[in-house]
Amino acid sequence: MRVGVLSAAHVHIDAFSCTLNRTDGVQFVGIYDDNEERGKKKAIEHETSYFSHLKDVLDQSDAVIICAENARHEELALAALEAKKHVLCEKPLSISTASAEKMAKKADTEQLVLATAFPMRFNTPALQLKEALANKIIGNILAFHGTNQGQCPGGWFVDGKLAGGGAVMDHTVHLLDMMRWLLKAEVKTVYAEIGSFLWSPYGIDDVGHIQLEFDNGVIADIDPSWSRPLGYPTWGGLTLRVTGTKGTIDFDGFAQIISSYDRQRTSWNYWGDDEYSWMIKGFIDAIYGRPTELASAWDGVAAVKVVEAAYLSAREGEVVELK
Repeated sequence: MRVGVLSAAHVHIDAFSCTLNRTDGVQFVGIYDDNEERGKKKAIEHETSYFSHLKDVLDQSDAVIICAENARHEELALAALEAKKHVLCEKPLSISTASAEKMAKKADTEQLVLATAFPMRFNTPALQLKEALANKIIGNILAFHGTNQGQCPGGWFVDGKLAGGGAVMDHTVHLLDMMRWLLKAEVKTVYAEIGSFLWSPYGIDDVGHIQLEFDNGVIADIDPSWSRPLGYPTWGGLTLRVTGTKGTIDFDGFAQIISSYDRQRTSWNYWGDDEYSWMIKGFIDAIYGRPTELASAWDGVAAVKVVEAAYLSAREGEVVELK
């Protein structure tokens, strides 16, 4: 399978590139980027080719991974799908529901895979949690409490036109997708309070609290804030408390760490499973029609829809009902 990467803009470009280089059966074709300096730098780091023209990398690829700024996802995905290439797109799928739906419908029309990069579906503790909940270890699920706090990533992530939003756009989607994946249910209502307190010079939301109700009656809340200071041991983390009729399970997706210290700070070095490796394999499985936990384009649409509703709720100060 020949796989190319479209853009080196996203912070996860290194995770994707390293994984492509070590995945059996995959040929890492190279990286396309309209920013020549950025694209060449990453191509050199990962010992692959740099492409200055989108058509050239598409001509040499069977599938592509989009690591661009959020606002460019639609443009690149539609170009790839038009060229009959399968696509794995970095989250969020796009910056609006209408845009995400356009992408998903195009993939359906072309009968191609358009997947959303939600690697937590391949996280070993998350898979164990899913099995435990399916076996009703804690009875019927009543509520979720999730945190995906992190540091402000800076760069284009704090440019509203390129990112489509701030912390709520960036961090809500992982937990929201996990909840849908675990419940097999859809969000019914959204209420959110969102603000800019910690990184106010950027003029973009950096804190938020989102409350959800699913169509099966389960309630949930998510804290997606960029609330970790720069001196924090790591970029952030992802936790989920699941409360059921017979007990509670606390999940931490990145608890497998080694602590190290120097005179400046403490660092947490993650040694656990590589979700990106399993996600890439899941992408290939989806292309060949094999069963996989990979999130589809429509899973990506569902996440964007909730984020869009959260921003609307915060602006209006009202609960938003999803249709």
